[in-house]
Amino acid sequence: MQFVDPHTGTPYEWEFVNGRKVIPVETAGLLTFGDPVTMLKECVSGTGIAQVIAWCADDLLKKGELIDLFPEWHGELFPLFAFHPSRKHPPAKFPAFMDFCVEVVGKL
Repeated sequence: MQFVDPHTGTPYEWEFVNGRKVIPVETAGLLTFGDPVTMLKECVSGTGIAQVIAWCADDLLKKGELIDLFPEWHGELFPLFAFHPSRKHPPAKFPAFMDFCVEVVGKL
């Protein structure tokens, strides 16, 4: 299964990461998704396999609805960028959201 990058309209490339070793893998598939929830539902139904960020599938893995095919090849990096207006005092929502992101990433 392919997951489409909303910025480019092309599927994300698959990479397997183990420490400093990175293996790119060319993939092809008939199913292409722009919604990770739908893609995971298709995986659970047995339609195919997908490469997803671990925290997206964590509950499904714990329930045994999905299996991790390559548990030794994690280490994915998920760039997360935050932009806010350059003001002395950002809206209260911004630091609250940043604190939440730091907490979530710290648990991975």
